[in-house]
Amino acid sequence: MQFIAWHREREEVGMGAADDCKDLASIANYLGFAPQHIFYLVEEPERCYVSIEIPKNSDPSKLRKLDIPISELKGVQRAINKKILSEFSIDECVHSYIAARSILTAAREFCPGRAVLKVDIENFFPSITFKRVLGLFRSMGFTGQASFILARLTTFGDRLAQSAPTSPSISNLIMRGIDLRLKKLAATWELSYLRYSDDMFFHKEKNFNHPKLASYIMKIIKDGGFAVNEGKTRYHPKGLPRTTLGLLTHGEKPKIPGSQRHIYRSMFFKASRNIHWAHENRDRLRGIAEWYKCVYGRDDTYIQYRAILNNEARLRIHASYQSQ
Repeated sequence: MQFIAWHREREEVGMGAADDCKDLASIANYLGFAPQHIFYLVEEPERCYVSIEIPKNSDPSKLRKLDIPISELKGVQRAINKKILSEFSIDECVHSYIAARSILTAAREFCPGRAVLKVDIENFFPSITFKRVLGLFRSMGFTGQASFILARLTTFGDRLAQSAPTSPSISNLIMRGIDLRLKKLAATWELSYLRYSDDMFFHKEKNFNHPKLASYIMKIIKDGGFAVNEGKTRYHPKGLPRTTLGLLTHGEKPKIPGSQRHIYRSMFFKASRNIHWAHENRDRLRGIAEWYKCVYGRDDTYIQYRAILNNEARLRIHASYQSQ
């Protein structure tokens, strides 16, 4: 049934990549690379990644492993994203890794203060194995040889790599069947369904019997080859204060939590007093300012943040002239 769905989409968009990609040479030609370049990446994938560990956002005392592809492989993966994976649509219930959708568009769905059940998939990307990615490409109509090559180019250590450009799109495509089943389940309960990466949400204007629903959800996820992180399952009753996807969603509009806004203010105050610190942290400060603008628009606080950033840039240029 999954193959039929892919085939119908390919008919709608015209000739698909599977029609042009039969072996290594044709894949290389379709993606715009030399065959020997693709051959090297397929034959020696263990040399194509650099592994690092960074603190987890949820718990800085724990580390998250990131497998980062080298530039040669990253370029091929971006081409796979653009020329192959983008052929297939993702349902509107998915807000992760899709243009014009984001954490903010997802959080808006929960306002003002709807009842929300959140369910989290455990080890989401690592649960998507080489075999599953191989099956995905086969279901899209690629030959066995082409599917093997594409799966080798998009996995590392028999798993999706956390930092590969193709991993988000592949995860969304792998989840299509599960999303459809969960969306249908939500409809039978008169609920709306939404997913952001490994976080799934069921929400409604009124409170609902979440323990019974959670048992059905877990079965569907298990049948789909994933496991639920039961320790992160949360039910938020209607109207009560809560943080969802890092934003407060019990009001009319999503807001950044007060503790986070306080950290932002402290950082920009420090940046206004210490030009060297501002210079060292300018990329992080810019990211904070742009995120703040996404949530609140160009209000007085954002204008102040931009003024501090602009001042840092001017002083940095002035300092470079003085040193000459």
